[in-house]
Amino acid sequence: MPHRRNRSDDTNNSRRKFLKASGAGAVALSLAGCSGGGNQTTTDATTEEETTTEEETVEKKTEDTDSIPRGGTLTYGMSSQPDTSNYLTSGSVYSAVALNLIYDFGIEIDPVTDEVRPWVFTDWELKKPDAEKPEVVFDVRTDISWNDGEDFTVEDVVFSHNYIIENEVGEWSSVWNNIEKVEKDDGDWDCRMTLTGQIGTWDVSALGACPMIPKHIWENVDDFQAYDPMEERENGPVGTGPGVLTKFAPDTSMQIKFRDPEEYPLTDQDWVAEHDNLVTGGPFIDQIDFKVYGEQTAMTQAFMRGEIDTHYGTLDTDKIPEAKKTDGLGLVKGYDDGFSYMGFNCRRQPLDDVALRQAISFVFDDYHWTQQLEKGFRIEGDFAAPAGYTVRPDEVFGGEMLTDPAAEAFSFRGKGDSADVDVEAVRSFLTNGEVIDGTEGTYAGMDYPGTLSGIEASQSEAKYDYTFEEAQADVLSDTSDKELYVDGEPISEVMDGPIEILLDPPSDSPKQSEAFSRWAENANKVGIPVSLKPTEFNTMVDLVYYDADYDIYEMGWAGVSRFGTSTENYFHSKNAKEAFGEKEGEKFAYNSTGYGVAGGSVDDLIDDAYSEMDPETRQEKWATALEKVYLDMPYMIRDYEKVRWPLNTADFTGTIEPVIGPAYLNWTWQAFHLHTTE
Repeated sequence: MPHRRNRSDDTNNSRRKFLKASGAGAVALSLAGCSGGGNQTTTDATTEEETTTEEETVEKKTEDTDSIPRGGTLTYGMSSQPDTSNYLTSGSVYSAVALNLIYDFGIEIDPVTDEVRPWVFTDWELKKPDAEKPEVVFDVRTDISWNDGEDFTVEDVVFSHNYIIENEVGEWSSVWNNIEKVEKDDGDWDCRMTLTGQIGTWDVSALGACPMIPKHIWENVDDFQAYDPMEERENGPVGTGPGVLTKFAPDTSMQIKFRDPEEYPLTDQDWVAEHDNLVTGGPFIDQIDFKVYGEQTAMTQAFMRGEIDTHYGTLDTDKIPEAKKTDGLGLVKGYDDGFSYMGFNCRRQPLDDVALRQAISFVFDDYHWTQQLEKGFRIEGDFAAPAGYTVRPDEVFGGEMLTDPAAEAFSFRGKGDSADVDVEAVRSFLTNGEVIDGTEGTYAGMDYPGTLSGIEASQSEAKYDYTFEEAQADVLSDTSDKELYVDGEPISEVMDGPIEILLDPPSDSPKQSEAFSRWAENANKVGIPVSLKPTEFNTMVDLVYYDADYDIYEMGWAGVSRFGTSTENYFHSKNAKEAFGEKEGEKFAYNSTGYGVAGGSVDDLIDDAYSEMDPETRQEKWATALEKVYLDMPYMIRDYEKVRWPLNTADFTGTIEPVIGPAYLNWTWQAFHLHTTE
C-alpha cells in the first residue's frame, strides 16, 4: 500500500505493491469446499488446522511494558532487492519494509479493529461536508522529532503535503488526487486541509495519505526523482519514525536501527495503552538486519537453517510441515491483504468480449491449484477484495463468505467426476452467445443464482459470433481438431497467433507453471489456442503497466484497501495508460487491463462510491462495483493465500496474531511488538 502499516485504506493507492514470490500475505480463513475438478484427491493431505473454517480472534496481551526485555537484532530475509532509499519514488515492498519504519502519517488504522486512530494528528473535524471541496481541520503533535535531532513543527506538516502536491509525485498521487492544499489554520486548529472533491473515505484517504517529510531537508531538493538520501547523509532518510536507515546495499542488505524509545512517543498513546491486543513502549528490539537472497527458494532455506529470524510473506507451503516439526520455528497466522490474479488485455479483440474472458476462466482448474499443488494453503479467488474483508459483496449483502454460489460463477468446468475439462460445455457457452450477466441461470453446466447486489454485467450477450471449425493454429495440433472462430475467422489469425499468457519462469514458480500448463492444455482442448511465455518480472512490468503489450498476464497486489477504494486504482479508466495523454507509455498504469476504456466499465459505480460520505451506503456501493468487476472479468482472481508468517520463536515473541498482512500491511506493528524471549 501507499504507506506504512495502514495503507490498505488509501483511496488512490498510488504506491500499490506487487505480490511476488511469497506474495501479499494470506488468510486464516480456510476453503470450506471446492468446486470443479470432480472427485480429484489431494496428493498431499492437509492437516486439520488448514481445513478449519473458523475465524480466530486476536490474542489479548497480558504483558506489561516494563516487563518486556529490550535489545536484540532481528534478521529479516527478502527474496528480491529493494529499489531505492528515496521514499517518494520507491514502489517496492522490499524497500517499504524498511522505509515504513522511518516515516509517520497523520493517522493510523488500528491493526485489529480497523478504526481510525490518532498518530501525528491528535484530533480532526470535517468542515463543509456538502461543499464541492470539503475542508478538514486538524491538530498536530509537537512532542516528536526528526531522526536527525531537529524538532518537528506544524510547518513540516504543511510543507510535506504541498511539496508532494506541487511536484505531483507519482508514487504518492493519492495525496494530490485527494488534497488541493494544506495551510496553517487562522482559528482554533493547527492546520486546514482543502480536499479536491467529495471523498467518502476522507479520514484515511486525506489525513492518512501523506508521509511527513522534513522541510529543512526537502526544501533544498529540486528534483525529487534524482534525490538519493544515502548520498546526502550517512544515516540516509530523515523521518519522524523510530527507524534510522544505517545501511542500504540493495544487492545484499539493509539495516534499520531504532532510536531510543524516549525519542518516539507515538506508541505510548492512550488508545494503545487501553487496547486489549497492543502494548505501549515499542519498538523493543535494537535493530533489524535485512538480507537479500535474490530468490524465494534460497530465502526459505535460509530460514529453515536458522540463518534468518523471519522473512517477507508467508512460508512456502512445502516447508510448513517441516517448520511445524522443528523446535524453535513458529508460524504466525494472519489474514490475506492481497490476491493473485490473471489480467486480460481488454483492448485486444476478441479479449474485449466479456463472454470470451468468462469462457477462458472456466478452464482454469481451481482445485488442482489450491488443493493439489498448494496443499490447501490458498483459497480459490472470486472478488477483487481478499477473503474476510468487510467490503466484499458476500459480506455486505449477506452471502456466505467464500462459498456463496454467487461467487462460484466461474469455477472450473470439469467433466463429470473427473479432472478433465468439459469441452462441449465451454464450446456451447460460446456458440450460444451466452454471458453470465448477473441473472439467474445455468451456464456451461453450472447453476448460478444471480448477483448478490442486483448489478448486471456490461454485456448480456457475446459481442462476436463464435463457431468451432477446422483448427489452423499449430498449438492445437496435438489437442484439438477444432478451433474457435470469431466472426468467421480463426482466432489465431485474428490475434496473429495463439493467446499468449505471460507468467513467471518455471524455475521461479514451478507449481504455478504446472497449473498454467494445465490451464493452457485445457484451453487448447476446447479449441482456444493458448501458449505460455515465461517472462522475467521486470520485463513483465514494462510490457503490462507501461506498454500494454500483452494478451494475458499473471500478477498480484498486496495491501488491498479495506474500504474498497483499490477498485478505483485497478479498474477506473482514468488510471489506464490511455488517460495519460502526452505521458502515455511513460507513466505506470495501475489499470493495466484498460477496463473502462474497453471490455466493459465500472467507472460510474466507482465515482458514485468514491464520493459517498455515509459509511454503510459507501460499503454497499463499493461492493456493488466489485461484483460488476467480477462479472466483467478484467481480472480473473486466482487465489488468496493463507498466511503462515515464519518466525524464530526460540529467540523472539510478542507478535500480534492473527491480523491482516502481518508481513507487510501490519509489519510495522509487528516490529513495534516483537521482542526477545529473554
